[in-house]
Amino acid sequence: MTQYRDITIPYTAEEIAHVLETCKTFKSFDGNSIGTADFEIFGETLRHKRTPEQLQAYIDYFDMNLGGRLALKDIEGVMNTQSTIRAHAAWYAEICDPNKNGVISKDEFENIYRLMSVQWPKVAGKSFDDFVREADSNKSGDVDIEEFSNWLEEMMK
Repeated sequence: MTQYRDITIPYTAEEIAHVLETCKTFKSFDGNSIGTADFEIFGETLRHKRTPEQLQAYIDYFDMNLGGRLALKDIEGVMNTQSTIRAHAAWYAEICDPNKNGVISKDEFENIYRLMSVQWPKVAGKSFDDFVREADSNKSGDVDIEEFSNWLEEMMK
């Protein structure tokens, strides 16, 4: 039986190295990334407790948006930010803007919405208009990365 870890406690360098080395043993490992076929065992390696709905949301998101792959450098990045809500929200904001224009579009929001809504209950039921109304602190009509990060930080609490 897996003993789940407290995700508010920072990962140590040794834990990160162990997870990255373990990922290299997965059947889907291609030298740089793992595939969604190994996401369940990956979650067990991280000792994260995920519901079947959360696991499927991650698989669907990565299959639809990232070619079904998760790079080891991104695994390391998220493990380094996992210990604080602020850092994790900022990391999440970065992956939600794949075109790197600094603004979260309706399509980008809708692509990540299901994943966010099963991860953080406060997000569930939010429309893109709700998101813009709540997150657009400077009232420009757009939500930039910093505003998204601030909004997500509140949703994660």
